[in-house]
This record gives sequence, structure tokens and C-alpha cells, in this order.
Amino acid sequence: MDILGRYNQDEEKARQSRDAYVELASEIERRRLKASMAVKPSTLGGTVGRQYTKTFVRSLCERTADLGVGFELDMEGQRMVDLTLQMAEDCAASGMKVTVALQAYLNRTPQDLERMLDAGVRIRLVKGAYAGDIRDFTIIAEVYKDLIEMIISRDVPFCVATHDPDILDWVQQRMHDREIMELSFLKGLSDDTKDHMVSDGWRVSEYVPFGSNREGYESRRKAYLRTLDELGRVPAP
Repeated sequence: MDILGRYNQDEEKARQSRDAYVELASEIERRRLKASMAVKPSTLGGTVGRQYTKTFVRSLCERTADLGVGFELDMEGQRMVDLTLQMAEDCAASGMKVTVALQAYLNRTPQDLERMLDAGVRIRLVKGAYAGDIRDFTIIAEVYKDLIEMIISRDVPFCVATHDPDILDWVQQRMHDREIMELSFLKGLSDDTKDHMVSDGWRVSEYVPFGSNREGYESRRKAYLRTLDELGRVPAP
């Protein structure tokens, strides 16, 4: 679950976002939902106030750990990558469980992937929804598969987040351990595929964004679907 937010550029607004995430984690625990919480560092001031962003993320990671709620750092534009990885590494070094999203369309991602795996951070692998280094859809898909192979070689739990039917078919043939891999989808897309995979014994999760500040998320989603249409492709049904 993710609270949709804006790029907060002052500490008080970032603190308000932190408090909203704390409330979300508490509600997940109180209602006993089988859910985790995803956080966008920019909503905690990551583009300007990096020191207090680190403090807020650390406190959220500690709080979710106390509640037994999963904690994930979403990946945003390229200027946020270093900070996001550093914060994930910091949480993991303190013995807390944390997931970080990595984007296949960045040239740096293979090295970042190795770094996160060495740190004990769980990976949610995405193609990317901002501005990346690689633009060719076919090349991104092949890089995505290479990154999956890198994770498989470590024999650690991970998450594949894609609606690409070709990658979904490939990864189901490639993976034999259905407990180690989770398949993640956006809410409202590939609903038939989700149901089919669950009935077939795969672990499936759904990314559920909510809140009033939805413009950025909706624009990225529309751009993704428009790109697929231009390529003559469709997401998994």
C-alpha cells in the first residue's frame, strides 16, 4: 500500500507525510491486513532535506518492524537513487527487513543490485516509470531477465513487478521454487492474470496506491499504457 504524495520541499510537510505513513502502518497492523507499506522518499523531503529524510525513513522502518508490517522504499527519478539505496542499506545494517525497488532501464542497476543483495535488502524489480538510460522496450526486457538471473543465483526471496506477458511466461518457466518469488501487479491491471497465477500456486501481490495527490501516479500510468499501444503491445490480461 502506498500513500500518493507530492515532492515535499519543507520539513513540516515531510513530517506530516511521515505521520501519515505511521498511521497507515498502524492501520495495517490493527486490521490484521496481509499487506506491506511502500514509501516514496520524495514525499519525506528527499529532493531537498536529505538529512531529515534519512531520519524519517529510519523511524518508519523501526516502526513497521515493531508492528510486523513489511516496509519498502519505492524508486523514483535518477537523482533519488543514491539516497534511496543508502537508506535501504542503513535499515538492513541495523537488522531490519527492507525491500527496495530497482529499475531495469538504468545502466547502473546491475551494480546497484549486487550492492543491495550484499546488504541483505530484498529486491522488487521493475522496468521503470520515470526517465531512464535505456529506451528500447526489447532491450529493457532482456536486461530485466538478466537481472532476474542475477537474483536467482543468490537464492534469496525477491519480487518481479511487471505486466509484460512475455516476461511473465518466461519467469514461470525459469523458476521452480514458488515460495522464493513474488509476482507483483498494479491495482486495476492484469486482474485475470493475478487470479490465474494465484490458483496455480504462485505468490501474488497487488500495488495499491491511494490518496488525493494522484496526478503524478496517473500520468506515469497513462504514459506506460500509451507506450504499449504505440508498440502494438498490451499488458497481460
